[in-house]
Amino acid sequence: MLEQRQEKNYWVILLCKFAALMAIFSAARLLFFLCNREFLSGETSASVALAFLVGLRFDASTIAIFNAPIWVFWSLPSKLRSWKFFNALAQTWFFAVNFLIILVNVVDAKLFSFTFKRMGGEIFAQAAMLIEDSSVYINMLTRYWYVALVGVFLICALAMCMLKFRQTGKFANIGRRDFAYFLVSMVALVIGIRGGLQGKPLKPVDVNIYAPTSGTVCLVKNTAFDVFHTRKKANMPRRGYFAADDIRLVKFSPRHASAKPCALSEHFKGKNVFIIILESFSAEHVGALDRQFKELPDGHFTPFLDSLIERSYVFDGFANGATSIDGLTSVMLGVPRLFNSSYITSAYGENAIVSLPLLLQRDGYKTMFFYGGKRNSCNFDSLRTKAQIEEYYCECDYDGSPLDISGWGVYDEEFFQFVAKKVNEAKKPFFSVLFTLSSHHPFLYPKRLHGKFPKGSGKEPMQELIAYTDYSLRRFFETAEKMDWYKNTIFVLVADHISCPQQGYYKNTLGGYSIPLMFFDPSGKLVGKSDEVAQQIDLMPSILDLIGISHDYFSFGSSLFDVDAPRFAVSYVDGIYQLIVKDFVLRFDGMKVVGFYERSDFLLKNNLANSESRRVCMEQLEEFMKVFLQRYSKSIRNNDMLVVE
Repeated sequence: MLEQRQEKNYWVILLCKFAALMAIFSAARLLFFLCNREFLSGETSASVALAFLVGLRFDASTIAIFNAPIWVFWSLPSKLRSWKFFNALAQTWFFAVNFLIILVNVVDAKLFSFTFKRMGGEIFAQAAMLIEDSSVYINMLTRYWYVALVGVFLICALAMCMLKFRQTGKFANIGRRDFAYFLVSMVALVIGIRGGLQGKPLKPVDVNIYAPTSGTVCLVKNTAFDVFHTRKKANMPRRGYFAADDIRLVKFSPRHASAKPCALSEHFKGKNVFIIILESFSAEHVGALDRQFKELPDGHFTPFLDSLIERSYVFDGFANGATSIDGLTSVMLGVPRLFNSSYITSAYGENAIVSLPLLLQRDGYKTMFFYGGKRNSCNFDSLRTKAQIEEYYCECDYDGSPLDISGWGVYDEEFFQFVAKKVNEAKKPFFSVLFTLSSHHPFLYPKRLHGKFPKGSGKEPMQELIAYTDYSLRRFFETAEKMDWYKNTIFVLVADHISCPQQGYYKNTLGGYSIPLMFFDPSGKLVGKSDEVAQQIDLMPSILDLIGISHDYFSFGSSLFDVDAPRFAVSYVDGIYQLIVKDFVLRFDGMKVVGFYERSDFLLKNNLANSESRRVCMEQLEEFMKVFLQRYSKSIRNNDMLVVE
């Protein structure tokens, strides 16, 4: 009888461990909600409560996956499970593994507000950055001390769980009951790992099925679940909707043959090209672009950029990704991120492809890349090498005062002046890329300028740094226009992604990719505003078209100056592909349409996926999305991205 009671208590303790982990995961979800409640402000209390409830299913699956080895060990019908040495190893595993999966959930609670997606397998590719940019993480730890404090509390709760619920039972004999318990335990473990009794095990994409609303997808998930399921680099799904000879595939091709340059090229042939990639510059922060969706009486953050827009050719711009490396890859290689890993750090990153800088080098252009941070921050040096850009200038090359350098890198104002000087010394014509820095966390700029810029209404000092970068751009252009190369240069300004949205439109999957994208010609021959959709991957073919470079090349984008090219923007998050065109937004899960909206419904509240009146239009866009995905999947998976002239 005593032995039966010991056995019963043993399994009660094991279940208590599981219950305690479930409680800790729910606490981490509560932290995520509190850190991102502005992003979720449009959700009802009922949908949030249901998201917490549905999230338990994903938590149970995560806990079962990561704790499977020790669950099996503690369930064994063997005296081995009561040996102190093996129990100590199991307890160590229990604490170490659960410490890590709780840690990634806590970190992502705040990181989500910058990337708008749960972390996935890319966390492994970015691990080296943690060491290289350790000062930034220390700054984040200090700034978000309350998140760190909750993290410490949850880790302490884990330690208490480990100490309080210890398997200490010793059994003289192993009988039938032990084998029965073992079988039941294994069945429960398999069900837990699968996330239920449904036909297929839970995957990250399934959250779109179970989440009460599309806005609560991020709340239902947990980061450890995503990391596990996207841990493999070679994780691009094969897309084969049509036969190889299907006539529908001619609707889109990433292979661009030499063609007659656009009519504008006679004015721009042989000119220098200067791309400025604006860190985290959502269209929301740019006054000249945000007039339609203005909800908040914020300050005027971008007076210089607004004035430049009036003298530029501006498009309805969208990002192809949510991180800096994705934005740079889209611009330099013409490849968007449409799977769980950033292209350049994925197993396909070594595919043979000719970049925009390399094409320009063939026509005598000097190519340069400027970034005020550490050399391989955000994997920039890896991409710069892939793109074969000749010269790279970063923090370590800056020749100014050490006081101009923060924990993140060289302040924008000072670094931009350094850039102007280096460009002035370079051989002409040149192709130059400047990636701005200061409007990135930890949001640092010179103390001598503190109080000069409007702060905005957000809790993050984002708008203040947007205003500082705008000021730095003004100073850069004031310097550049005194130099000989200025008037013979086309400037392209585009953001890498958005950050810290404050207004409703920018918190959904449409406005969440809305960025500035424009061409500035100092001679004034390229001025206007287009309502055509443009995306980052369009810049490569557009630049080649504009300056009259005629090569065969590969790019998933198309020239913005080609009136016959399809105008659209694609993106991907949480297993859903998004297609944006002039009047509609299509959301596609790889098999079926899960959302179809009119662009005028800018908060995406009225899903027309089941509307008969819009069915023809929806089916046409669905077909185009399938064609694009099939071309994308086949080209990248088969390393078929090289065009031989």
